Amino acid sequence: MTTDIETLRGMSPISEGEPGRFELPGATEQTFQRGATIVRAREPARSVFLVREGGVKESQLTPEGKEVILGLLGPGDLFGDLTGLGGDISSASITAMLPTRVMVVPREDWMRMIESRPELSRTVHAQLERRLADAYKLVRMLSRYTTEARLKSALLMLAERWGQEREEGIEIALDLTHRTLADLAGASREKVTRALGILTQKGLVRVVRRRLVVPSLERLQSE
Repeated sequence: MTTDIETLRGMSPISEGEPGRFELPGATEQTFQRGATIVRAREPARSVFLVREGGVKESQLTPEGKEVILGLLGPGDLFGDLTGLGGDISSASITAMLPTRVMVVPREDWMRMIESRPELSRTVHAQLERRLADAYKLVRMLSRYTTEARLKSALLMLAERWGQEREEGIEIALDLTHRTLADLAGASREKVTRALGILTQKGLVRVVRRRLVVPSLERLQSE
């Protein structure tokens, strides 16, 4: 398969006049329905994945069986063993949050491409740095005392990553369940449902066509 590596989110042109397309003979494209598991934790890690369309969540289970969301990834994002240093076992599960199309690259093909074009390592490092920044945001969010404060932080993060401008405000372009919001906010579904009701009464969030809409990011952040 030939791929346009410039589809990677945040990638700047390699250099003027150099090709931006690469041959990945073992790469394939796969489509997953919402809720489908793409990668299971503790199973062999053999591929690198590029999200073409849709979105996925990266999560782990606690010893008590509670799901903890580690990150949300969308078009242009990579997941899998990007550096070849992650070992042979997947550390987290990856689940489609909506119909999702991914490019699956055998790890050997990926490492061969990186080694033949060292400048591509900048893309990998940029992705890893952004993932680290997202993880820091999650830690800060979970340090907040009330469920309402955590939910507001989660909505701001989702709006920043998945927001689309609409007449009503910023629509979060994901079909989010209360369970997903609860896992993201580190709270019970019942508490998140109550907190979401409070935010709705205050006019800080609305439900439009089954999507969450934030009328004003500034109000959500300040109130």
